[in-house]
Amino acid sequence: MSPRPIEFPVEGLSDGTVRVRLIADADLPAIAAACRDPEIVRYTTIPAPYEPRHAREWQLRAEAGQAAGTDIGALVVDRGSDELLGSVGMHGLDPANGRASAGYWVAAEARGRGVATRGLWLLCRFAFDEIGVERIELWIEPENEPSRRVAQRVGFRSEGLLRSFMPIQGVRRDMLMYSLLPGELR
Repeated sequence: MSPRPIEFPVEGLSDGTVRVRLIADADLPAIAAACRDPEIVRYTTIPAPYEPRHAREWQLRAEAGQAAGTDIGALVVDRGSDELLGSVGMHGLDPANGRASAGYWVAAEARGRGVATRGLWLLCRFAFDEIGVERIELWIEPENEPSRRVAQRVGFRSEGLLRSFMPIQGVRRDMLMYSLLPGELR
């Protein structure tokens, strides 16, 4: 089975507190500002230093991935104000194997408010219900305790350590592998 374009709801996905929606041109300055945060740079593969052009390039890659049926790049925003709180995405969507990997980051001023948990939960539910994904994976650095707590609150289970698994900022890093199956979403 070949991938088909992902039909993401125009209004996004909401739990009443946050909304997960696609990236708009108006979001690019806020994305660029958020992605300059050292904690986001430390734990993700985003470019450093993060420039405004990187936000636009990410938006274009997200749109192309959605059209190809392989990726969703979305923002987590406040449901009322539409303020950027973070990002959540699905990558490497593989319909033939029913598998995808997820990732997320939270803007510094939004941390500690459940933003990543809510956004990840909404996107995982969408992936299971609307795309037919059977397994979602997360790769988290062992020392990234906040991210590990997010994964556990959503229902992900730790599967073990992947040694020297992912290069981040030019350094190969160990990652903990987490996975979520449809019946495990909390």
